[in-house]
Amino acid sequence: MVCLQQLNNQVFYHGIIRKTIVAFGSLFSDIYIDRKQGDSVTGETIQRLQIPLAYAPKEKWIVRLDSDPNLEQHTYTTLPRMSFEILGYSYDAQRKLNRMQQIKCGSGIDSMTYMYTPVPYNIEISLYVLTKTQEDGLQIIEQILPTFTPEYTLSINAVPDMNVKQDIPVILNSVSVSDEYDGDFQTRRFVTHTLNFTLKTSLFGAVSGQAVISQVEANIGLNNITDPNRIYVATGDTTTATLSTESWLDGF
Repeated sequence: MVCLQQLNNQVFYHGIIRKTIVAFGSLFSDIYIDRKQGDSVTGETIQRLQIPLAYAPKEKWIVRLDSDPNLEQHTYTTLPRMSFEILGYSYDAQRKLNRMQQIKCGSGIDSMTYMYTPVPYNIEISLYVLTKTQEDGLQIIEQILPTFTPEYTLSINAVPDMNVKQDIPVILNSVSVSDEYDGDFQTRRFVTHTLNFTLKTSLFGAVSGQAVISQVEANIGLNNITDPNRIYVATGDTTTATLSTESWLDGF
């Protein structure tokens, strides 16, 4: 006979991974490049472009560019642009905490909610910068790299019901560049910069509730022979250790 143990009989979803991804994307949602007349550094700015950002694999844009290398169709994929995607998740044993510790929240009068310490996981993300020219790519990359040394910290409201906020280090691991082209060396199609990140987040389990102990009964007679059933009863606030009432009752 095989016995199967359920993972959890509670349905819960804190949206921590989603919040982490949204916060990561917001870092790169307001990047611009300048088109200049003459010198690309000192020339006069004639156009300023905001770089669009989307959650999508790099291959999606590559396939689109392959179907229209010169971007001559009426509806086309514009460059420059950026995209990012999740590559995977991995357990981070170096950040492991005691799983029996609890995080508690409540008024302390009638009930209290709690959950156990989170489980540390790393999220691997790649950010892709696709441009038609090397100059556009360098403008974008130079606005990103100084932020990471090699780490930048994001903050999210991880579990609002428990008032738990979480700081998430974002680590830039590597930057690579690929220059794709067709035809001769003078015909450049697009340049791709790939930035690989590790986000160190922590995932919480279900939130549980429990009643707060407000009354305690204890058999603390003078001795077990002469007064074995004398009961001491006390009530009070357990969160402040304040005694409200106390009395002695005769047991049965």
